[in-house]
Amino acid sequence: MSRAIVLVGPMGAGKTTLGKKLAKKLGARFADTDRLIGGRHGSITRIFEKHGEDHFRNLETKYLEQALNEYDVVATGGGVVLREQNRNLLAGHRVIFLDTDSESVLGKINLEKRPLLKNDPSAWDRIYSERVELYRSMASATLFTGSRPIRTLMTELEELAVEN
Repeated sequence: MSRAIVLVGPMGAGKTTLGKKLAKKLGARFADTDRLIGGRHGSITRIFEKHGEDHFRNLETKYLEQALNEYDVVATGGGVVLREQNRNLLAGHRVIFLDTDSESVLGKINLEKRPLLKNDPSAWDRIYSERVELYRSMASATLFTGSRPIRTLMTELEELAVEN
């Protein structure tokens, strides 16, 4: 199994946007685990509403494993680090924590597509504080993305992605 470059971090940190650009720049295959799930099972909001968070987390583990085996650059959902099984799957890959803050995120994301924030956007800070140490513990590198230009972020991300 080859090592994937995996982007972890909170909702709205730029994992999908930067992951797509990084994969294109590297000539690599890209996957977003949330999009893989959505493509097969419908919207994540609907999965949460109909089947609950635990069912979604089971799907997340399944598609994380698939993505790590089939793609070179993988953007994960914000909660992927919550399960020990997922953290074990990430071990051995190049994990980059895309860090940000609520001020940079809440003005730009579509809350309707974020089931954990839909009814309470202020939950972002609580969710972040519950997960931040897990992101840090998994990551071999950290990049702060909040309200920074994409071009600057891509230059820094490319450097982090190829470091050993």
